[in-house]
Amino acid sequence: MSDLNLKNLSAVQTDNLTVEFGERPKMAALDGVTHEHRRAGAHLAAIHRMHLHDMNRMGAFLEHLKQGKMTPAEFSNRVKDTELSKNMKMFGTLCGRECQVLNFHHDAEEQMIFPELERQNIAALSRVVERLRQEHFVVHELLRRLDVAADKLLQDTSTGNFDEITQVFEQLHKVVKSHFGYEETELRDALGKYVPVI
Repeated sequence: MSDLNLKNLSAVQTDNLTVEFGERPKMAALDGVTHEHRRAGAHLAAIHRMHLHDMNRMGAFLEHLKQGKMTPAEFSNRVKDTELSKNMKMFGTLCGRECQVLNFHHDAEEQMIFPELERQNIAALSRVVERLRQEHFVVHELLRRLDVAADKLLQDTSTGNFDEITQVFEQLHKVVKSHFGYEETELRDALGKYVPVI
């Protein structure tokens, strides 16, 4: 897909919600980046790994259920032990705290980190930041769909609802991994140099 209509993502089929649209801008090497800057910038990757950990666990549970390695009851019990399900109890949605954390993460980027990076007046950096903002729309649409699919599955554990949550989850996982990888690669040095405290 070369272009994505970011204004009407709700009309885009789940499989077509991707961050792999068009060409992603690249960040040129920055002058004066030290080892300390790179280390500080690498902190973002650690934050991303925390977000991906629960997604990987939920994906494994979905795969075990699909392969018949666990019953729906076992799946339900395992899911109840994940942070995602604990979020359900605390926040009223299966996505719960993890969705709120991802939303907070993106809000912090949008409101604090990205403006600081843009203040550096580096054209390539500003293009990367703009692209990341566009990708956030895709991630948030998939989070919204995951929340809806989870609510449907809780009400009715039919095959159709299971297939729907699996499809949304797999697309979200793929998108988030790609988004995080791009962000870490293109922003590591700039974050360490211009926004050393994340």
